[in-house]
Amino acid sequence: MAARGERLRLRRWLESSTPLDWALRLSLLDLLLQPIGEWFLRPIFLGAAAAGLLVPGLLRRSGLWLLLAGLAGLRVALDWPLADNHAYLLAYWFLAAGLALRSDAPESALAWNARWMIGLVFALATLWKLTLSPDYLDGTFFRVSLLLDPRFETLTWALSGLDAATLESYRDALSAHVDGFGAPGVSVPALPAALDSFARTATAATGAIEAAVALAFLWPLGRGPSRARDALLLGFAATTYAVATVEGFAWLLLAMGTAQCESTRHRTRLAYLGVYALVLVYRELPW
Repeated sequence: MAARGERLRLRRWLESSTPLDWALRLSLLDLLLQPIGEWFLRPIFLGAAAAGLLVPGLLRRSGLWLLLAGLAGLRVALDWPLADNHAYLLAYWFLAAGLALRSDAPESALAWNARWMIGLVFALATLWKLTLSPDYLDGTFFRVSLLLDPRFETLTWALSGLDAATLESYRDALSAHVDGFGAPGVSVPALPAALDSFARTATAATGAIEAAVALAFLWPLGRGPSRARDALLLGFAATTYAVATVEGFAWLLLAMGTAQCESTRHRTRLAYLGVYALVLVYRELPW
């Protein structure tokens, strides 16, 4: 009986909340879990995010989100031209939220923007990987990233079993020439088979799932099957961010995904919340 009562309370809570509120709260939580901006912007971001979560009625105030959009835009301008790509997306998302909350139908307006933004992000990522970057298609990107990018270091140790001196020799050779593997005059020892296999597999798998997410969100005209959209985005986040430690980007995509999730699909909304928490586990546990 107690378990049944808990399920009923959970169902009532889910029915009383909306994807819009979930998306806004998860977006603000992203700012608290992954503080951003220069030292003088960071306290404003944190204060605005905390106020939006704690002050009754502020969550749906358009002014809060337009303020955050302005701050996010200023952050990009100050980091120009080295701002991360998801810094731009964050500014666009805050602007979309602020404008949606000024409309007569904020929930549908934000859901429409979320679908298109996610679809375009993945479509452009697919275009870059499969058309504009030959060094991605041939596996160079992942081979070099596994050796040079500190975010992949734990995975590299686990796959290769390289000792510190050998790994450092790879890094020295690669750092000597920006073209990486196969460049004239660059002598790099052969990669361990496990690392090379992983690089090839990750190249194919990443391109395939990003293309699938783009297709699901943009076909036709952003009205593809909701189940396919949600399943693909959740699968992408749960797998990709176990390796690529870019938590802020992951949480932003999941917040946007929640916004476009159908209000009647309670289990899917809980799945978004679960993967959001899973990304936090990835960050905090040295697994």
